[in-house]
Amino acid sequence: MRRVTMALLGLLAPAMLFTGVATAAAAPEKVVVAVQEAPVAAGGPEAVAEAACTSYTNVYVGGTYYLHVPSLGTDSWNFNCVVVRGHKGWPVLVLQESLNACYGQGLVEDGDFGGNTERAVRNVQAIIGVPVDGRAGPITRKAMLWQAYDHGNGGAHTGWCTHY
Repeated sequence: MRRVTMALLGLLAPAMLFTGVATAAAAPEKVVVAVQEAPVAAGGPEAVAEAACTSYTNVYVGGTYYLHVPSLGTDSWNFNCVVVRGHKGWPVLVLQESLNACYGQGLVEDGDFGGNTERAVRNVQAIIGVPVDGRAGPITRKAMLWQAYDHGNGGAHTGWCTHY
């Protein structure tokens, strides 16, 4: 039995080295991954994700606290969409709420992405250090802070903001 085990180890050890599976004697390696942004389209840095956000996803961030984040479908976790000037509805409203609560933009929360909302998005993009184009696409939304709600308190605004 011992010979069979040793023979198997002799066969598996080299394979583990070539497949990246760590062995007990192997030292941990530092892996460097290069990340490249998507190509810039005609409408600006975030114009690549052209699907319009149609709803929002409740993103739980601990305990009973959650965020409303614009998404492609209700609670879909598909954030590869944009909220831009001319859009209306829930995705715009939850964006406006967070622009006000987290960045003090003073918008009317009406679910209508007009000139004031576009200016507020540009202001926030400059604050958070992402390309400024007035579009709330995946890059901007991931870098933004979002208004937190408390499910344990009937969905009340908490007065604090966080990332998702």
